[in-house]
Amino acid sequence: MKKNICVFLLFAFTSAIFSQHNQLNLHSKVIYMEYKNYKSLKKSGNKVIDSIGFNIVKSDTLIIINGYDEKGVKVLYEEKDSIFLERYKQLVFNKKYQKKEERLKPRMKIWKDEVKIYFDKSVSQYNSKKLSKFIHYLDNEIDSLKITVVKDKEKSNYLIYSIDDTNDVNLDIRIKGNDGYYLLWNNKQNIYSCSLKINAKKNLNAEQVLTNLKVNFIRSLGYFYQELDYSDCNSYFSICKSDKKEFGTKDLEILKYHYSYGICKGTNLETFEKNHKDAKESIKKGNTKFYFIHSE
Repeated sequence: MKKNICVFLLFAFTSAIFSQHNQLNLHSKVIYMEYKNYKSLKKSGNKVIDSIGFNIVKSDTLIIINGYDEKGVKVLYEEKDSIFLERYKQLVFNKKYQKKEERLKPRMKIWKDEVKIYFDKSVSQYNSKKLSKFIHYLDNEIDSLKITVVKDKEKSNYLIYSIDDTNDVNLDIRIKGNDGYYLLWNNKQNIYSCSLKINAKKNLNAEQVLTNLKVNFIRSLGYFYQELDYSDCNSYFSICKSDKKEFGTKDLEILKYHYSYGICKGTNLETFEKNHKDAKESIKKGNTKFYFIHSE
């Protein structure tokens, strides 16, 4: 089985002085890779890569590599400030409330393949039309996330259905609440299936129903946790109830970053924080560029 490998490379430009009749100051590019990533690539058997030396930086062994053809997608590290990163880590990894004794830690999850949405006949025309407009907006705004609405249920991987006072047929019994969603993902943390239930009963007005639908839809794009901070109740990621929520620029930034390839995918919190620490230290040195290579 192929592994989904994400490694980062340090492109360092070093100076060398040669002497013939005159001294020339030449710059050569040296590529470093962390030892653990070097071992993973060698072990996977799908890369031909040679070590031509190593360097020790703050107790970390960096392998000087040769013969790496950079197959896959090479993306420059996307730097973010600490305020944004703390919010992102809460939404993706539930950092503040993650139990230390838990054996299974939350991992970053994305839809890698196209999200193909099918609206069951139980969904009102109003809700399907409004959500379709929202889907079109997200599809245009986020490069690495492809979302479409399909008319054939057999060609879909995302089912949306509704429960109201006249229709109590729960099409996915795994969704226990009045509304919500149920996701499936593989061992690479790629989501490949979802069912979403709408609570459209008469005790809720139309705007509340639509807001809950949009909030659940956004959360299903990354199995996001919710923020317990009530200071920004309008955010789609806030746990507080409100039919006046807006998917603003800060929420969009979270989703864009989640689907950015300037970070590794499928990681846990520990790996995510280490990658950012290493990247920021590299950038501070001023003589390196920090890339992530995404390959399968």
